[in-house]
Amino acid sequence: MAPDDAMQQITLRPAVGMGQMMAIPYVVALGVCDALPNAGIAWPYDVVDAATGAPVTGVQTRGGYDNEGMFVRVELTLGEEVAQDALAAVESRVESWARGSSVAPLASILGPYANKLVDLGAEVDVLFPNGNVHAHGTFVGVDVWGRATVRLASGEDLEFAPEKYRIARSQT
Repeated sequence: MAPDDAMQQITLRPAVGMGQMMAIPYVVALGVCDALPNAGIAWPYDVVDAATGAPVTGVQTRGGYDNEGMFVRVELTLGEEVAQDALAAVESRVESWARGSSVAPLASILGPYANKLVDLGAEVDVLFPNGNVHAHGTFVGVDVWGRATVRLASGEDLEFAPEKYRIARSQT
């Protein structure tokens, strides 16, 4: 992220059930990628430069409920020159997702989301929140709930929840 980047905030009120709301950061990341053609996604929903892996923005969300119903407040750190286009693309992507949402939160966006994952197919380390390596293998997929699947050298596939782990391209 550049030093002149500023915090951008948007409040979203998609017409979806509460169980679908967990997909909002994934949808937001796709929306940012729609506005920034050289952007990709580092699982689960950090937006990065697709070529270098350098951070473009993190997606921070906070949900709530008020007299208008459920909402999600999204915070992005973006340069002024792209902020307006990115926020418009996010709103558009969220509206489209909400119209096509199903029981599985990521079902309607899984294809485009997977296409933007920069480490899909790469050797990765699965990291605990403290940065220690939990597992090493090939990042082979994401399911409709946002869990990453990593194939170990033994051929065993393990799933990892974004609430508990991060994935980083292996340095070995």
